[in-house]
Amino acid sequence: MRLKIAKESLINVLSQVVGVVERRHTLNILSNVKIQTTQQALTITGSDLEVEMVASTTLADGACLEAGETTVPARKLVEICKSLPTAALIDLHITEDQRCILKSGNSRFVLGTLPAEDYPLLSTDNSQGTQVQVTQRELKRLFEKTAFAMAVQDVRFYLTGTLLEIDQNQLRTVTTDGHRLALCEVAASSTAQQLVQAIVPRKAVGELQRLLSVEDEQITLLIGRELFNVTINTTSRDKEQADISVRFTTKLIDGKFPDYRRVIPKGGDKHVLIAHDVFKQSLQRVAILSNEKLRGVFLNFNPDVLQLRANNPEQDEAIEDLAIQYQDVALEMSFNAQYILDVLGVLDGDDVRMSMTEANQSVLVQDPTQPDQVYVVMPMRV
Repeated sequence: MRLKIAKESLINVLSQVVGVVERRHTLNILSNVKIQTTQQALTITGSDLEVEMVASTTLADGACLEAGETTVPARKLVEICKSLPTAALIDLHITEDQRCILKSGNSRFVLGTLPAEDYPLLSTDNSQGTQVQVTQRELKRLFEKTAFAMAVQDVRFYLTGTLLEIDQNQLRTVTTDGHRLALCEVAASSTAQQLVQAIVPRKAVGELQRLLSVEDEQITLLIGRELFNVTINTTSRDKEQADISVRFTTKLIDGKFPDYRRVIPKGGDKHVLIAHDVFKQSLQRVAILSNEKLRGVFLNFNPDVLQLRANNPEQDEAIEDLAIQYQDVALEMSFNAQYILDVLGVLDGDDVRMSMTEANQSVLVQDPTQPDQVYVVMPMRV
């Protein structure tokens, strides 16, 4: 195999897949990326056996001097390429004794390789799944508005991912860690005949958020029983660089997501309207003096006034009063400040509406102008 390619072109393709490659893996070959060249195209694959990304780009005439395939250490290759001068030309050559020689200007690097045929791939036979049509922008928004509420480490492994649900013509994402819940939905056409649920792992969600752009380009999701598959095209901003196509595949988490509909409180009879930015800044200030572990902040609702209060074992105390729209009986609740701040971080409107029933019951938090985003936060037991 032999390839002559501009530094930027190689980095552009490499950077799409290197995020999934683990630095240390029990299988040595998974610290490598698989590189395949033909006369027309360069394809690079990265995988950790859970998430697989295959990035392809077209090659200029004469760039591929000899077609072939190999695997080379991912991080080393990226670091070498990044260290080369701007506009450098890279000559990548795999010798007969399977060494990878990379030359550029006066530099010469020799890397060890492993056979391409040993590189493990996720099965791509996912044609039996449900197809969903959605734009890149909408899918990115679904993940961005809910990813924060995924559990980080939990024995209930199904909570460490994002539920992707297709219900009639709605595509929704739901996440929960047992203390809070986030839901966002969008209209999407699909081939689903009934309710379809799939749990996408945390790492895959992170990579998808990075890959997806805010373009209105339609993409097709393929949701099978074990795999989730989507191909995303990224248009190059630089006229000299070819467009890149990334085929993204992830294993789904095998488990049953809790019935989130039972968690969303119905019939909250106490409604509060608070200015978003004022609430967020006040909460950040008051939380400074909250207990470092529990991060508890008291919210004391009175007609037209909200008092935020926090204290800690060192006897420090912070109090702040806010003007709000509230006309019900006085109510005091305690929350983990970070949970409320996380929700405020994904709400874009000028106001926040909170719907409550009792002091020890979950609260519904929404932007009044965005009914397709729903957040539930459980109060702390004081």
